[in-house]
Amino acid sequence: MTMTELKEDRIWIDGCFDFFHHGHANAILQAKQLGSELYIGIHTDEEIKLNKGPTVMNLKERQYTIDANKWSTKTIINAPYVTQPSWMDEYQCKYVVHGDDITTDSDGNDCYGIVRDQGRLKLVKRTEGVSTTDLINRLLVPTTKHYIKDVGGMIDENKVLIKNFASGVDGKELYDGVWFVDNDEVKELYYKEMGPVVYVEGSFDLFNPYHISVLEELKLKGLEILVGVYRDGVEQTSMDLLQRSLCVLQCKYVDAVVIGRFNVSEGFVNEFDELNQNGISKRIQDHYELYVERQRKKGVKHELEQELEKNSNR
Repeated sequence: MTMTELKEDRIWIDGCFDFFHHGHANAILQAKQLGSELYIGIHTDEEIKLNKGPTVMNLKERQYTIDANKWSTKTIINAPYVTQPSWMDEYQCKYVVHGDDITTDSDGNDCYGIVRDQGRLKLVKRTEGVSTTDLINRLLVPTTKHYIKDVGGMIDENKVLIKNFASGVDGKELYDGVWFVDNDEVKELYYKEMGPVVYVEGSFDLFNPYHISVLEELKLKGLEILVGVYRDGVEQTSMDLLQRSLCVLQCKYVDAVVIGRFNVSEGFVNEFDELNQNGISKRIQDHYELYVERQRKKGVKHELEQELEKNSNR
């Protein structure tokens, strides 16, 4: 395949996408806004373990999660940890997108160094305040310090971000309806005219295949899906209300959300039910020492990556 066959508007992005969170989704959204098609490469469990540490979610679970993202055109598993132009060429992607931070492999090399040197790397703003490492810390040492108490204030501060996540498959035009509950009153943020609706509510913490499979099953009924997201404190959650709501909004099976619900309804049972019943937390606790070591190594690795980033900016 020659360079002339590469498509300017077909973008490549790759990653682990373990513990899928709104930081991942925001990178995917920004990548989609740079083109009309987005191909997403997913690293294997083995590659991630070698270069970063053990995954919490396996490859099947991570692929299922990315497949449900509304801005994804195609997912490709087994993508190399160090981004290779040959892989991008195979799928006719001229550019790869990554956050404006440096990621290194097990040898301390820039994972995007090769494509950076070829002028095929586009940087987008990294989402501050969220990472897989942060979430693992909250599971290792549960806390409620991240809970949001002022829902209305949170909405006011994050209107642009919420609107971006409420966009349709193009990542630009508004699609989802958004309402929120402030002082027990339901208020409109982005109105959407809706037909027959299926309503489902929950915390949707650590958004994962259990949640996705429930939403997918309901969507197959041919109705629009309205999701109520519980406010912080209704259930113990590792993500705050904003993070959980954004994860719901990025899902292609969702048509509208109500942020800050406070009722509690019965759940669903399906093949991923283990993930809903504190399964993710159990995976962390059952291998506590392994994940503590992962966090320690990640801290050392982060210091190296920051130093490389400083040098690249000189």
